[in-house]
Amino acid sequence: MPRNKTVQKTVIRSLMAVGSEREAKFYTEVFQNLAPERFALIVIDPRCLVSPLFEALISDLKILSNLGLTPILVIGALHQDTTNILFQSQRLCKALEKAKIKMVKLNCASYQFISAVKKQARSGHFAVVEMTEYKTGLDLQSLANRLQPAKIVFLQPSGGFQINDERIAVINVDQPNCFPTSVEMSAGQKKFIETVKSMIEKNDFKCTYVIVSPLNLLSELFTVRGAGTMLRRGAKVKCLSNYKNVGKHALKTAIEKAFGRKLLKDYLRRPITKICLEENLRGGAIVTELAGLPYLSKFWVSQEAQGEGIARDIWQAFSKGLPGFFWRSRNNNPFNTWYMKMCEGMQISGEWRVFWIGLDASEIPKAVSAAANKKQDFK
Repeated sequence: MPRNKTVQKTVIRSLMAVGSEREAKFYTEVFQNLAPERFALIVIDPRCLVSPLFEALISDLKILSNLGLTPILVIGALHQDTTNILFQSQRLCKALEKAKIKMVKLNCASYQFISAVKKQARSGHFAVVEMTEYKTGLDLQSLANRLQPAKIVFLQPSGGFQINDERIAVINVDQPNCFPTSVEMSAGQKKFIETVKSMIEKNDFKCTYVIVSPLNLLSELFTVRGAGTMLRRGAKVKCLSNYKNVGKHALKTAIEKAFGRKLLKDYLRRPITKICLEENLRGGAIVTELAGLPYLSKFWVSQEAQGEGIARDIWQAFSKGLPGFFWRSRNNNPFNTWYMKMCEGMQISGEWRVFWIGLDASEIPKAVSAAANKKQDFK
């Protein structure tokens, strides 16, 4: 934790430029509650140590330092030019020293390397790790297994994968049909995806893998929407037609925590058409019937899981087999931006926005009216 609380508050307010203060506070608290060495492994592409990306990186690292966060900075994990690795790590260390960021340079083949990394991180120092000894030192996979970081960030000038200049937010590495087509991916990109896929399959701890540019590092770390491309396993989502095999107490707790409000006592006794749940109840969807049409009664992702791409997996699961449905959201719901991307139409009615997909023109007026006038499900 940073010693100066005033500095911390000032930094968090400055993060409002990339997201909301609420998001910044939430992610800062999440990261600060981890063991210091578990915050993030930042794997730096040498091309990011060139202006203007280099200046942006150092500026972002200074903010992280002021927040008391100590990422592990890795040079050479994906490249094997030893001379260049040593040059780049020296350049990075000089820039960190100039920015008055406490740091220490370590080599992955050093004696008691992992202990040294943990010790330095816990004393508030950034560890700059050189990966030059590929036969005797730890590789990226081994380093990740030993430190178990919450995030592995691959800093690259591209900032992630794109199709027609549009960012691909999520790639599920265990679902080949979710990849960009071979025409849109270079050989290097395909090799990179296979590398990350291998890491995900071998690691037995929870970790987020992202590609991002130094220009957008803070947006990736401190906002729900992210700023790069996340590489992940698809979430395991189970869909049922009733609550028969669902633990209602755990479900009720998950929904209430996500919405921050208490459900009415009879809510989980009402008939449903479909329920889809992420395996650990970190998100889900409940479909009922309203005005004779499928109605998305509840759709949620727990706060700690937001930004992991779970919402899209749940959405695809519950909407499969539903030719048309509608739902509502309060006008000030920050999730409305995402809903606007998913819907085919939207209409504001009083305090509600009513969205729909696949409804006939004749069905829309009654859907809007029914959603806008529906009573609350929460106390």
